[in-house]
Amino acid sequence: MGKIKFFMVRLYVYTLLVLFFLTGGLSMFILAPLYKHAFVPNARLKDIKILALWRHAYKIMWRNLTDKNYQAAFSVEMGGAPKIHTDRTLVRVKQSWAGGPDDCDLCGALCCTSLDCPLLDKNKRCMSYNSLFFGYLNCGRYPENQKQIDYYQCPKWEVNNTEN
Repeated sequence: MGKIKFFMVRLYVYTLLVLFFLTGGLSMFILAPLYKHAFVPNARLKDIKILALWRHAYKIMWRNLTDKNYQAAFSVEMGGAPKIHTDRTLVRVKQSWAGGPDDCDLCGALCCTSLDCPLLDKNKRCMSYNSLFFGYLNCGRYPENQKQIDYYQCPKWEVNNTEN
C-alpha cells in the first residue's frame, strides 16, 4: 500500500509542476493553496518571492531536461518513499568537515545556494523543508550517492562504501 501512496503523492506534485509549465505559471496563482501546501506549507505568503520562484522553476526544468550529469545523479523512483533527512547508511560526514554534522552553514558549494533557490528565507533556511516537494523530489534525498556529491562538489559528505 505504501508504494501506491508514494506514487500518488509524487504524481500530485508532478501534476502541479506540469500545470505550472502548461499555463506559463498562471496555475500557481489560480491554485495558490495547492501550490503552497505542496511546496512551502509553513512559509508566510509575504516571504515567498513569486517572480523569483517562477524564473527558478524554468531554470531548474531546463537543467533537468538538458544536463545529463544531473539526470544520472538524481533519479527518483515513482513509488519510492519520501525522504526528509540524509540517509546516513549511504553517506557520512567527512572527518575534515569543520561544521556541525547536521548543518551546511559553512559550505559555499551548498546546492540550494549554488542554485540561488528562491525557497531560502533571509537566514538561508529552506522554506520548503518538510513539504511534499522536499520529501518526494530531490531535496530530501541529497546526498545519496557519489554522483550527487560530485555534482555539487560537496566538501561535507562522502559515501559509506564504494557500492553506491
